[in-house]
Amino acid sequence: MARTSYMAFRLRLFSTFHYCSNQSSSATDVVASARSSVNGIALIKNEQTPFDQLATFTSASLESIRAKLHQNKFVYPYNALNDLDTDAADALVDDFQSALMDKYNGFLNSKTPQFDQLTNITIADYLRPRLVNASPMLYLVYLNRYPDHLAQLKGYKSKQDILEALLISLLYLHHSRRILQALPESDKTDINWDIGNPAEWYPQARKMKRKIIMHVGPTNSGKTYNSLKAFAAAKSGYYAGPLRLLAREIFEKYQSQGISCNLITGEEVIPSLDEFGNVTNLSSGTIEMIPLHKKMDVCIIDEIQMIADEMRGSAWTNAVLGVQAKELHLCGEESAVSLIKELVKATGDELLVKRYNRLGKLTVCQDPVGNFKRLQSGDCVITFSKKKILELKCRIEQETSYKVGVIYGALPPEIRSRESAKFNNGEYDVLVASDAIGMGLNLKIKRIVFWSTTKFNGTEMVDLSISATKQIAGRAGRYNPNGGELEGFVTAFNRKDLKYIQKTLRKPIADIKKACIWPPTEFWIHYMSSFRLPIPLVEAVWRFEGEVLKIKMKNYFLSEFEHQSQILNLLVKNNFHETMTIEDQVKLALVPMNLNFVAPVVVETALKFFECILTCESKTVFDFNFLHTTLLESDLTLATSYERAFSTLEALETNHKLVLVFMWLSQRWPTLFIDKESALDIKTLIEKRISEELLCLRRVAKRDRRGGRPLKKR
Repeated sequence: MARTSYMAFRLRLFSTFHYCSNQSSSATDVVASARSSVNGIALIKNEQTPFDQLATFTSASLESIRAKLHQNKFVYPYNALNDLDTDAADALVDDFQSALMDKYNGFLNSKTPQFDQLTNITIADYLRPRLVNASPMLYLVYLNRYPDHLAQLKGYKSKQDILEALLISLLYLHHSRRILQALPESDKTDINWDIGNPAEWYPQARKMKRKIIMHVGPTNSGKTYNSLKAFAAAKSGYYAGPLRLLAREIFEKYQSQGISCNLITGEEVIPSLDEFGNVTNLSSGTIEMIPLHKKMDVCIIDEIQMIADEMRGSAWTNAVLGVQAKELHLCGEESAVSLIKELVKATGDELLVKRYNRLGKLTVCQDPVGNFKRLQSGDCVITFSKKKILELKCRIEQETSYKVGVIYGALPPEIRSRESAKFNNGEYDVLVASDAIGMGLNLKIKRIVFWSTTKFNGTEMVDLSISATKQIAGRAGRYNPNGGELEGFVTAFNRKDLKYIQKTLRKPIADIKKACIWPPTEFWIHYMSSFRLPIPLVEAVWRFEGEVLKIKMKNYFLSEFEHQSQILNLLVKNNFHETMTIEDQVKLALVPMNLNFVAPVVVETALKFFECILTCESKTVFDFNFLHTTLLESDLTLATSYERAFSTLEALETNHKLVLVFMWLSQRWPTLFIDKESALDIKTLIEKRISEELLCLRRVAKRDRRGGRPLKKR
């Protein structure tokens, strides 16, 4: 199916690209016509030179634009032009017209033949007009050589419509440059945004008197369950979760109950219709996708303690400060209460705190497990490395009769969901997992068994935090609304880790002191305009961070910038930043790709993705050549070794991540990253192959157990 969609797209691409013309022309006719026109032979039967033709062609449109400026008739993204008074508008048009005439002269007197300049114009130039290419681009419009399918897409009815749209875009660019050149040196870092008071970034939310209800308590206390009652009863609302897996879980829950609910994540949007055939106003999605511009009755923000996370916390802060909901429910740990109280002082909202106790007893065992033979059905073994998780799966299946499932961060959410379902319904006896089980995934775990209580933080091995230890341990004995309370147990494989768990679970979680912030796109556009000379966005961000360090912020801290800087530095290294808009660079900085310790194919594909945006060339997931087709097409065979199976699994996971990045990009640049249906087909196929490789690991373990070959320890 995926290949069929791809071939259909190819046929559409080659059959629909033709040019506007009063009569049909062959390719030879088009070239000949263009050659004759630029050699000084006017197409219109008069004595005008090409310069006069261009000047006459554009003058009427410029006067029409001047009239619109006087009447303040511009809409987004050119609405800033409405701020000009009549005199300033006239001066702008006159200056722009003069600059345009200079461009026309340069075009006609250039050492580069006019024909070469015309043939260098691509569809990207029409989509993002630039002053440097204005003359050949506008002359092609004059010659009726504007892409017909693009004219249909934009809704242009005539050549004058096309011309006026291009001139408005060029005029706006000219206006922006005039502002930058006029800035005095003293205004270089004069920011009109109050960085120390981000509540003021959201004036529409400040006009409301919102009711904020905090649901706080330990894991398995029913806090999210209770808040969702208000969501289900609302006419409009949004559930904001930390993971798309959790967002999908809520989405599927309501769909199964006959409640219309949309799914909105960075990678996909699944609309749902109400009884009247309209898209419903209830949505479940990830925190980053929350619509801050939209008014709603109820908004649920889950895992509120994530507001202090150095990498993603700004999404929680933006939601708390900016969502336009009459009723805002915040679910999470008690540690967030004091900080939210401080934030509410700035927003002026009403705050109510509801506290919950754990449903069911949690018992810390006195003795460690010691070895695999003492594992029990319903156990979940916790470790923090993917290699260790897969190794433990094989070792447990070698040394016991248990079937073992796995859950870890790099595993696609859909596979995690299937693995958890198999554990819950008894297909798996034991689960081996990372801290990925700490959020979401309603698992029927009887006992949490820590293999280790240390994890790698990207730099060094560190002890598990109090918050993480409690959250993971709390997954044991999950409360079931139908089955009642269940006692959960917590232990470890060795006594040292067990003592650490016993000591840590007795400690209170420290209060969160500050919320993470990161300015929105509009801020960066404003900030970049404050520099007289253009500089890379990554350099501007580092300068901004240096300035913010001088500001004492009581309740906030700036987000960690390492991830964004990886992407932005890649743009600079390849000179993409020179022609890419600030808006596009800011969006790309948030792309879900970690470039640390990745396979070369990831960086190579990232560059291809970025180049696609730069050239405005539409591409499918197949056009980027990162798919490991040999692995995708191969049938399941028994791997010769654990190492071979692990290598195959890793390659499939890399492919899956890149497909998800493609889907993420397609949500933000839908006309460039196209044929999402094929991308979804490929994503599903990769997930199927990953499931097969996990099954292959079990077969390897069973074969080695029969052969008496123990898995080599790492």
